[in-house]
Amino acid sequence: MKIEKIGETNKYKWIIIGFIICASLFVMINYLITKAKYRNTESVDLVKGTITYNKADLNIIAMYQESSYGTNGYKQIDDVPTEKYTLSNKSYCEVEGQKVEEAQITYEEGYISVSKINKRGTKCYIYFDLDYTSEDMLAKLEETKQSTYEKTTMPNPITGPYDEQKENPEHKEKLYTTEDNYGTSYVFRGNNEDVNNWVTFANHTWRIIRINGDGTLRMIFQCATPGCTDTEGSITTIGNSAYKLAPFDDNAYVGYYYGEAGQDTYDKTHTNAYPSKVSETIKEWYNKNDNMTNYTKYLSGDTGWCNDRVVVQNLWESAKGDGSNKSTTIYGPANRQKLNNVWRKEQYANLKCGTIYANDLSTFSYNEKVMERDLFTTEGSIQGNGKLPVPAALITSDEALMVGGFGGTASTNHWLYTNQNYWTMSPFWYDGNMNWAVMFAIKSDGSVYHEKIGITNNGVRPVINLNADIEFSGGDGKSSNPFIVKTNI
Repeated sequence: MKIEKIGETNKYKWIIIGFIICASLFVMINYLITKAKYRNTESVDLVKGTITYNKADLNIIAMYQESSYGTNGYKQIDDVPTEKYTLSNKSYCEVEGQKVEEAQITYEEGYISVSKINKRGTKCYIYFDLDYTSEDMLAKLEETKQSTYEKTTMPNPITGPYDEQKENPEHKEKLYTTEDNYGTSYVFRGNNEDVNNWVTFANHTWRIIRINGDGTLRMIFQCATPGCTDTEGSITTIGNSAYKLAPFDDNAYVGYYYGEAGQDTYDKTHTNAYPSKVSETIKEWYNKNDNMTNYTKYLSGDTGWCNDRVVVQNLWESAKGDGSNKSTTIYGPANRQKLNNVWRKEQYANLKCGTIYANDLSTFSYNEKVMERDLFTTEGSIQGNGKLPVPAALITSDEALMVGGFGGTASTNHWLYTNQNYWTMSPFWYDGNMNWAVMFAIKSDGSVYHEKIGITNNGVRPVINLNADIEFSGGDGKSSNPFIVKTNI
């Protein structure tokens, strides 16, 4: 057999073909490697509308909150929402089950952007929360009662208990605006004649304290039957309870949940290790009452209750509880209402949990870290400490002041007056002389006052927050025609 040589022309042709194949393989491998990972600065933009980005390297799973009812009200979606939704802090990216801390997710005007991802197989879970404001809830109330509210700014400082002749001589439906942690809050300030804030919900009767800045509706227990019109007496409480059982002799015990006694630092003292007696009382009432547990999906545990344990600037000496160095400790709510054991003539109220005033109230600052400890929310909440087992707690002394009470002054002229003693959520001080922790309460004479935490004859009035997307089926807020919350139960 004769072996033929490849001609010069054929030789060059095969060289060119080989070069093209090698070049093609290099380009393809480089392309695959490039696509297999993302540079740390690269941003993946998802087009507004339908989510179509689903490559092997990045899997986007978008969720949205179909309703604010309940804590797990999310479902998977294909379209990016454009209105009434915000990006939730629950959003995150992971690789093989491990959260990618450096990954950043942004959402604006219907566009999603995922950046700082650099590993193959990244999966991102993007959650959207319903975005409501107090204006949305206000509009619902006005539509239901078919009339509008007059609005005015909350006085601050407040110079005395509510006086209808001074503050509201003509109009009986006035709301007072102030700021809380979520936006503008509308407070129902006044007396029983001036304020139409009665609500029927869960076969109970409630009174509206305020519309929270996030559009939820904060209400306080009035009685355990629908349609009651009682404004005084034990019917307005779920029973009596000490704030905490013995011992009482430590700074730690001013907490709705409290920390270990005998600690030598502020942070160690003011933790949330143990539930107080009053918090257990509310939990037991809630869980034993089918009329509450059946309606949990209509309640928000994300909107917090503030147990303001901020200490007056420069007045925290020590938090030791060893019996030899227990300091008198004045907490923020007390400082805003009392000075040197004398009730201030001008008292300040603040609905922003984490506000730190100077001793003379001349300046204040705001510390969001305080919310991680003192803003009580339910487990899984975006903000706060997530310590509450049920979505219910207590009113604060600041809210009581805004509604119409006043520190140290008897008054039967505001609607929180019930001729009963009952607890608030707010700490007053730790008395180093008497070795006793003290909390704020609303007294039977209507004053906002202080009580030792071991007092057992104080009533308990639970406070709840209705979800922002609840609807009303009727009513105008009067005791004879309360707002009725629409439910499917």
